[in-house]
Amino acid sequence: MDWRVDDRSSPFGFGTYGSGERSGRRWTRWDWIIIALLTLVSALASLHDLGNRSAPQTFWKPGVSGEGFVVDFGETKTVDRLNLYEGPGATGKSKIEYSTDGTHWQTYAEVEHKVNRVFTWKSENKKAEARYMRFTAVTTGFRLYEAAFFGSGSRTPIPIAAIEPTGTRGSESEGGGTQVFDEQSEAPYRPDYRNSMYFDEIYHGRTAYEFIHQMEPYENTHPPLGKVILSLGVEWFGMTPYGWRFMAAVGGTAMVPIFYAAARGMFKRTRYATVATLLLLFEGFHLVHSRMANVDIFGVTFTIVMYYAMYRYGETKWRAGGFGRGIGYLALSGVFFGCAAAVKWNYLYGGAGLAILFFLSLFRHVREAKREGERGYGKRAILTLLTCVVLFGAVPAGIYTASYIPYLKATKADDGIKDLWQYQKNMYNYHKGVKEKHPYSSKWYTWPFMIRPVWYYGGPDLAKGDAQSIAAIGNPLVWWGGLLAMLISWVLGFLRRDRVVLTIAVMYLSFYVPWMVAPRSITFLYHYFPMVPLLILSIVWILRLLEENTYYGKQLTWLTVAGAAVLLVWFYPVLTGMTISREWMNFGIRWLPSWGF
Repeated sequence: MDWRVDDRSSPFGFGTYGSGERSGRRWTRWDWIIIALLTLVSALASLHDLGNRSAPQTFWKPGVSGEGFVVDFGETKTVDRLNLYEGPGATGKSKIEYSTDGTHWQTYAEVEHKVNRVFTWKSENKKAEARYMRFTAVTTGFRLYEAAFFGSGSRTPIPIAAIEPTGTRGSESEGGGTQVFDEQSEAPYRPDYRNSMYFDEIYHGRTAYEFIHQMEPYENTHPPLGKVILSLGVEWFGMTPYGWRFMAAVGGTAMVPIFYAAARGMFKRTRYATVATLLLLFEGFHLVHSRMANVDIFGVTFTIVMYYAMYRYGETKWRAGGFGRGIGYLALSGVFFGCAAAVKWNYLYGGAGLAILFFLSLFRHVREAKREGERGYGKRAILTLLTCVVLFGAVPAGIYTASYIPYLKATKADDGIKDLWQYQKNMYNYHKGVKEKHPYSSKWYTWPFMIRPVWYYGGPDLAKGDAQSIAAIGNPLVWWGGLLAMLISWVLGFLRRDRVVLTIAVMYLSFYVPWMVAPRSITFLYHYFPMVPLLILSIVWILRLLEENTYYGKQLTWLTVAGAAVLLVWFYPVLTGMTISREWMNFGIRWLPSWGF
């Protein structure tokens, strides 16, 4: 007989023995208390030092070549550094010259405006004696939001006495020199992640802004839903680092109660749900992607809902009203499958896993109904199949199509829904054609071993001996221990015919196997992200098994949680961009030579 600990007296399993599965399914007050506390912790970790809540908002957009302005300091100053903050456009060139008398000019900097400068402070370091600085658009296509000159030994911008326009102003020009020097309090001496975009934020965060202002979207290599979600934070908090990252923090925080509910439903114990969620909180990938304007946090959250809902469909028997509840779970799975696919195509891979789990569950339901002598099981099976055509065909397609509405409103092309198929072809051809080498790319067979984490950010202009990094690196205990736990669980779960293990195995392989044959040749460790929650569930499955069969099982469970917590603290500096010593970075945190940060 399978006896389980009743959760009603304690969240950690110290109550009386009871009927197990039925009582274990019901949530107790402890579930709500724990889920509230863990969600709060996740929110605080995600939002702490997330980024500045203010940034330059006005800009100069030259309309013709030769347009510009002259900045007058009022007297000759020693200039050591020029910091520039740019916005969307990201094409064209400009020239900055300096002079002491306003007649004889020398080149200070020639700037090529590129996408990696968008909403990012960039420094031009050069010493010059100057009273005047002349900005000239060589070729147009850029927006300069703010500029600041710094003198030797000063972290405060040099005050500006006057600004005079030069050249011919174009009909499409916007703003001018005054707008480039009207928000000097926002100008930092040292650029870092708190005041600038980094890594793929220059694509995803920028596109969120372009959706709001109905500007031609730059990034179209992924479906739009993730950027649409990011745009909500920009709407609420402005185009600031805090604003463009806010919804990622919300997505990462939302993943916590969702994952708790999934673990609670699969293991039917408050304690195992707590263990699983703590391991998620201590997982580096979850923390890093909750703190940057990257869309993967949404896709992974949606995948957890879609496969847990499919699991619940498999566990819901048809009798006593269960057939209707089962259709409800299928609807939930289909909706979030559509949401995940509308974030990135790689989450679409999970659809194969859902199909396998669905047909296995449907076969089991029909077999059980036949064995128990229920009537109408054939009609129910046909009705379920027809319903799924809608729930996993029309509904996801509708969600995917609707996600393009902000894109279609923003693009200047005379496109509509009829052009959606062409967008997909363009997207496929782009990913198929990605051949350019990247120093932090990695092959699919290296991902489970975390051979090459992605270095998202490296802090510039640090004191000698200091290091500042943000890297997409997981918790070694979760990744390496989870891989071992998963492989062992597959063997033992097969022998036990365990449906939790079946769900984990099918979904893991459905997310992973397509990368083995995908036409894209340049891939990254973050493509492994949707598999990480499945590794955690595998760890919990093994810990439960050890608790049921060994004397020290519970101690091992909490030792595992404690070990994951220690490793989170250990790697915390490279998950959040803390400044630490380079010596400690190289000795204590770079465990493998291939970990380049």
